[in-house]
Amino acid sequence: MKRIVIYLLLLGIVSAITFYFLSNFSGGIEWGKVINFFVANPWGFLGILSLLFSWITDTFITYILIRKLIRVPFSFLKSFNMSIIGIFFNKLSPASTGGSVFQIAYLKRNGINFGSSVSITELRYIIKQSAMVVAAAMGFLIALQVVERNEITFVLSFLGFGLSIGGILILILINVSSKVRSSLLTITKWAIGLLRFSKKLSPKIPDLRQKAEKEFKNYVQSMKMISTNWKFIIPVFFLALLSALGHLFLAFAAVQSFGIFENIPKGMLEVISLQAIATTIIFFSPTPGSSGLAEGGFYLFFSTIVPPKFLATVTLEWRILSYFVPLALSGIIFLIIFFHGMVSTRK
Repeated sequence: MKRIVIYLLLLGIVSAITFYFLSNFSGGIEWGKVINFFVANPWGFLGILSLLFSWITDTFITYILIRKLIRVPFSFLKSFNMSIIGIFFNKLSPASTGGSVFQIAYLKRNGINFGSSVSITELRYIIKQSAMVVAAAMGFLIALQVVERNEITFVLSFLGFGLSIGGILILILINVSSKVRSSLLTITKWAIGLLRFSKKLSPKIPDLRQKAEKEFKNYVQSMKMISTNWKFIIPVFFLALLSALGHLFLAFAAVQSFGIFENIPKGMLEVISLQAIATTIIFFSPTPGSSGLAEGGFYLFFSTIVPPKFLATVTLEWRILSYFVPLALSGIIFLIIFFHGMVSTRK
């Protein structure tokens, strides 16, 4: 809980600085437009629906993976809870990396061993990130003419695309190479051995190493199950692509709230393409919730199509819709899950 408070404080500081710059150095923020976007503008309503659609498809990904691979009773509600936990902590952590740890803990709490929990969580990441990379690749081809207008965005597009593909290849290498897995286990045992400097933890080293070996075996077994059930990965990837598109649509909702595009289908394709490319950069931000870099990246990429007088307001609308609304909703749901778990444990 202390870590959450620290992340929220850092988030508040970086966000305040970002909003200050948006208000004073970019044409200013029209707060009336921002409020209207969420209260009366139909594009704001469509944005909320798109966000919920992204969450539901993400839940189906979790539900299908667990039912097909682990074959244990795991309800759709628990799958939704796992997705929400991931969303909440990803929104708080640098580079969106904190959610996986808490998702693994949630799966363990619900009777799934550590190795299987890791394999499910990692496979979710690979599929979802692969879907976003595919969207970015398609987006790069579609938005090439727009990206070319700005040399910085052109270079950043290649950088983000390369980093995303590199991360996926590393995870795939871990899964297909027994030598890499063996090396990883050796490193893990070595790290556990460092506990010998602790009088309290030193006696537990043999048990911890044995547990590590057991969990690695569980992980390998789960990955073997994936290789023998690869056909269902195709529909799961399709769901991941739909989830990604649902999230990317939020940018178009913010942009189109100002009626910028007369040809809505063409404009939507262009905006979603740009946002897919921008997301591959934003993902690697070191700040909690990518705060600062997310707004800066959006501002930079969309300065090529959004008039300067609207850009700061559009950026803020998008940031609230894509970040602060999900953070608030997932935070409330997480607290409900947390306190319900405490009550159940006491009983």
